Amino acid sequence: MTTELKEKKEIAANVFYALLTALNDIMGQDGKNSVLKYARLDQYINQCIPQNLTPQSTIDYNTFHALLESMFTLLGFGTSAILFEAGRKWLIYLMPFGLSLKEMIIKLENWIGGKWSYTKEGDTEIVTVHECPICFNFKSTTGKPFCHIISGALSKIKESETGDRYEVIEDKCMALGHDCCEFKIIKKLKFNVNEFLKE
Repeated sequence: MTTELKEKKEIAANVFYALLTALNDIMGQDGKNSVLKYARLDQYINQCIPQNLTPQSTIDYNTFHALLESMFTLLGFGTSAILFEAGRKWLIYLMPFGLSLKEMIIKLENWIGGKWSYTKEGDTEIVTVHECPICFNFKSTTGKPFCHIISGALSKIKESETGDRYEVIEDKCMALGHDCCEFKIIKKLKFNVNEFLKE
């Protein structure tokens, strides 16, 4: 995998620190520090979120991508669930209360980049990301999409918006050679035990 970017970019610093906080919650401090060391981001080990951090604060995009590459490399196979949960926890720290999916994808585009769009086909909501900031210039070695962080974030957005659980399926991924990443969001059916017992 490579993280050589076509152009230098910046992302919102709160995104980077929210992801570090999520990693700490999931893997513990030692696990998070191992990811940082492998990414050669030792300056962020044991660092607290800066008190002067504002919504306008930014961080170099290469720093963010180095963290992601380290996560993909160290966590190895079977890490989709960890990355998915990291995306959910990441949104907990970032999401203003009460915003809809449409409103949040505008914020995500501003925070981490890419070109986001929203459509709906029947009961299925579709979020499309061109120039995806998660897998931009990555190539999947597993034959599977790996923008699990975005999938987790989208599921948390819908859960917070509606109170229901949603399944997020990434059926297109730039890391697989597609021209964009596409996420289909489908409401999970509730299993009614009483109805089942009647049959």
